[in-house]
Amino acid sequence: MHVQVHYQNLDNTQWTDQFVQDRVNRLNKYLSPSSSVQVNLRFENRSYVTSLAIHSFHHDYAFMSEGLNFFESLAEAIDKASRVLGEQKRRMKDKINKQFYSLKYEGVP
Repeated sequence: MHVQVHYQNLDNTQWTDQFVQDRVNRLNKYLSPSSSVQVNLRFENRSYVTSLAIHSFHHDYAFMSEGLNFFESLAEAIDKASRVLGEQKRRMKDKINKQFYSLKYEGVP
């Protein structure tokens, strides 16, 4: 998974880059290795805004959150993304299992 981090009105340090990378890596279980994630972190109007743009195989996702501090904003955006991506993965597995079982037991009386 390829991750790009953009900062607006924030200081870019090695520690924040590593922190963002660790948080975004939690989405690995839902995304393919060829997918890309763009993280936009900005400080505006006394609040921190985090935007995630995820480009997967046939899907594009966008998530945004706002918080009083950097960590809250990033955690909320990652939580939103994991909920949506997890639900989509569950639906896909259910669809595949439904097709498999309908083919397997179609001929059984």
